[in-house]
Amino acid sequence: MADHRAAVVVFNPAAGRRGAHEALRAVTTRLDGKIAAVLETSLADGFDLRMRDAIRDVVATGERPALIAVGGDGTLSIALNALTDPSAVTLAVVPVGSGNDFATALGIASIDAALDAIDRGASKPVDFGTVNGRRFANCVGIGLDAEVGALSARMRGRGFPPGPSYYSAALAGLFMVKAVGIMVRIGDRTIRRDDGVMVTIGNGPDYGGGFKGAPGASLDDGLLDVNVFSDVQGFFRRLSLMQRIRAGKHVGQPNVDSSRAASLEIDVDRKVAMHVDGELTTVEHASIAVVPRGMRVIAP
Repeated sequence: MADHRAAVVVFNPAAGRRGAHEALRAVTTRLDGKIAAVLETSLADGFDLRMRDAIRDVVATGERPALIAVGGDGTLSIALNALTDPSAVTLAVVPVGSGNDFATALGIASIDAALDAIDRGASKPVDFGTVNGRRFANCVGIGLDAEVGALSARMRGRGFPPGPSYYSAALAGLFMVKAVGIMVRIGDRTIRRDDGVMVTIGNGPDYGGGFKGAPGASLDDGLLDVNVFSDVQGFFRRLSLMQRIRAGKHVGQPNVDSSRAASLEIDVDRKVAMHVDGELTTVEHASIAVVPRGMRVIAP
């Protein structure tokens, strides 16, 4: 990264059980003289406007802005959605969140690895997705997957570490399964499951802090990996399925319909939970598409 103030740093102070402050100190120390602004992420209080203003100030100097997200997948998602044009900046991720799956997909396993990559400045174009107008970098989960994510977030709020909290929530989810009718339309193909439990849509291969939900996904192939899950009866069959998802061996199972698509439509018979890069909401209809190579990211 050249020696000029072209970096805008956004950080989530609650990420990584508040490890973001330590990470932020590492970033500001390593990139001293190169940072134009440091902004705390917030869905309120004008964060989007402040970030856009900071990026505009960098552009006015004739430089291409680097947007450095210090946090997890949710922090990156907030920053990505605050951008007017994702292709106009170079994104970098410093992983300190409870889920760092997008950073893992880029080959960034630590704060030091992220800072080394930023120093070198090598970047590449990758895809991102949209769901009902919201952008996502890594994945979307609808149904049980999002319910597990919500339970895991509550457990982390009580002090559980990220990995074990997701696994424990997934175990609890085995008892929470409530089938629902799900219809997925991909081109001229329709998948209908009256006993559906979840749909996962992966731009990257991992979610939930290491579950290999879309083991064949690539960040730059112009496609999303889609898995539609039907219910399986019995605790041990459900436990086996969860273990397969953790290992990325669920593709090809009788209750899993797997596809790759540039766009798709999903309808659910009742309102269910949905997560978008870990940010939780509810949904009955989802319109999803990939934006091929729509953003540039710093990677090793």
